[in-house]
Amino acid sequence: MMVTTSDGCALDVRDSGPGSTGDTLVLMHGWSQSRAMFDRVIPLLAPTHRVVSFDLRGHGESGKPATGARVARLAADLHEVLDALDVDRACLVGHSLGASVAWSYLDTHGSSRVDSLVVVDQPSACAVLPWMTAEDGKDAGAILDVAGADAFVASLTSPESDAIRHAFLVSMLSPDIGADDVEWLYRENLRMPAAWGARLLFDHIMQDWRDVLPGIDVPTLVIGGEVSHVSTASQAWTADRIPGAELRVFTRAEGGSHFPFFEDAASFAPVLLDFLAAHRVPSAAQRSAAAV
Repeated sequence: MMVTTSDGCALDVRDSGPGSTGDTLVLMHGWSQSRAMFDRVIPLLAPTHRVVSFDLRGHGESGKPATGARVARLAADLHEVLDALDVDRACLVGHSLGASVAWSYLDTHGSSRVDSLVVVDQPSACAVLPWMTAEDGKDAGAILDVAGADAFVASLTSPESDAIRHAFLVSMLSPDIGADDVEWLYRENLRMPAAWGARLLFDHIMQDWRDVLPGIDVPTLVIGGEVSHVSTASQAWTADRIPGAELRVFTRAEGGSHFPFFEDAASFAPVLLDFLAAHRVPSAAQRSAAAV
């Protein structure tokens, strides 16, 4: 189905699983990816949960507007998707950029519609920004400095853009992944226009979510990968800053790259389901029924 945002962008949305359980998952993918990357894990989640996944604007089957290349606009889109699908409360599962979207949503809209949060392999700051020390950057998981971020984003609109995007994708995958999977992921990546995506990536890299973490007041699971380009120490640091948060690091044998839900859905799904079961919040309908 398509959901049209307030500024006219059509978002491709998939709504799977039972709608009456009161347990809804909203899956948000990373930069230059698509909702299709969750298609291996959704069948393992949908028998017991309503699962909503959607292509962020500029990605996959969603509209490719010239506007909205900002994390804040993506968070506004999330809010409008929840409204359009009448989602009262949900667990937000954000992978990479999708985690930044979730943090932005919590920062601007609060947690009244959020039962729980799952952060999949996302630094709380992607770059060592001018107000940060090198140690701050290491703790947060920063991968670049500002000059490096500027150079990388500029390269995305150069004649070598496709090759650079391919190399960046491969750097985030485990050495064990098959060539067919790499090729499929790469084709999905190329569905995002490079120039628009470069603007979005720069906005994403320039965010510093560290001050948001202590204010998160819902059960949270932070997921890292043993062979990810994001350091597991930074994911532990993030979990330590979120009150009561849990940490799970996937090993190489469990598909523990930047894409654990894609590389080994059979290992990823039980971890997510166990977390949800441990922190289940009754729906409004269930609470009303129990009160009768």
